[in-house]
Amino acid sequence: MHNRTNRRMTGPIICGLLGCAMVAMTGTATQAGSPDWPQWGGPSRDFKVTAPKLADAWPESGPKVKWRRPLGEGYSAIAAKDGELYTMYRKGGQDVIVALSANTGETKWEYAYDAPPNEGNTDRFGTGPNATPLVLEDRIITLGFTGIMQCVDRATGKPIWSHDLVKDYEGQVLDFGSAASPLLYKGNVIALVGGEKNGIMAFNAKDGSVVWKSEPYSVNYASPVVINVDGQDQIVFFTASDVVAVDATNGKFLWSYPCTNQYKTNATDAIWGEDNLLWVATQLDGGARVLRLSQKDGKTTVEKVWESAKVKLFHWNAIRIGDYVYASIGDKVTLLSAVNIKTGEVAWKERGYHKANCIYADDKLIFLDENGVLAMARISPQGMETLGKAELFEKPAWTVPTLVGDTLYARDTKEIVAFDLGA
Repeated sequence: MHNRTNRRMTGPIICGLLGCAMVAMTGTATQAGSPDWPQWGGPSRDFKVTAPKLADAWPESGPKVKWRRPLGEGYSAIAAKDGELYTMYRKGGQDVIVALSANTGETKWEYAYDAPPNEGNTDRFGTGPNATPLVLEDRIITLGFTGIMQCVDRATGKPIWSHDLVKDYEGQVLDFGSAASPLLYKGNVIALVGGEKNGIMAFNAKDGSVVWKSEPYSVNYASPVVINVDGQDQIVFFTASDVVAVDATNGKFLWSYPCTNQYKTNATDAIWGEDNLLWVATQLDGGARVLRLSQKDGKTTVEKVWESAKVKLFHWNAIRIGDYVYASIGDKVTLLSAVNIKTGEVAWKERGYHKANCIYADDKLIFLDENGVLAMARISPQGMETLGKAELFEKPAWTVPTLVGDTLYARDTKEIVAFDLGA
């Protein structure tokens, strides 16, 4: 275990875009079981949600479409609360925050702001936005491609406060833009800033004032997560070369562990379990590892349980169910797989789905792969039974879907579609 980590942005980042799988955490915007999807990863930020009975099969054409409408470019996932949807898209040199009716797709309001790329950003995979809105009771907090964090009124879209994390705090400019979705912890909005002066920062959700900031670290594309290690809340995030944890109450450094790959890109989030096992995965030569954490008297012990260069993830998510993690494993070719979190053993692999983002509800896995294939399956450690599969979106479909009740909301870089998944 390292006592410190690389605090500067190092090396070129060749590929990477979206922070993915999050974990069940302390202090989220709502509680598990909520019918809403108010943030990245859903009610508990683990891509699992309580849902009514869903259909056990689809026609060849896919599930019934409730509505569809154009939407601008971007990879921001769709948040939902009280019958409204919130996401972001790109229009010219502006980032746009939009509120839609969940029933019809009608625009309720939009808030657009100038967001020219910073020196060091590249448009190789577009200019986002990449991060997902965080929806609170009366406001929404977003993070755009260029590092501008906005707080707007939920009812009207009018701005309340904002910070340019790059210009205001000399934050790090990531090649493919800011991607780490903000999270809420005890009234504070946690954001990855990076650079020579800052690492991770906490802002008061009401007025945007700085509550605390950690020592300087580089930051990366994966979203931060909150875990509880034997009674201590910790925020886990990635630099270009390490996974790092700080005290959730004050940002004080707790521990770090190497997580490297040749492109210095960490874009898939950690997964935490009640058994104190932390799943940490990255791309290409980096592979995956599982760490066992324990804490006593403010000191965390980190033990590597296993590591495998064969278990590779990049900018798509993973879901833990019981003792298994389900995800697309691979690089140029990926296979939907089940991995035993305690041993690293791959129980099975399924072809036909490439770089898929997943959600879990009603004992079913619903997933959208980058080729635009939407599918649903029953899964277990023994295998996978496909219940429905249809190619419904254009490439690249890199945004994880959202499920509210029995309605699935999904997007590519041109449109958003609402599907009826009811039985």
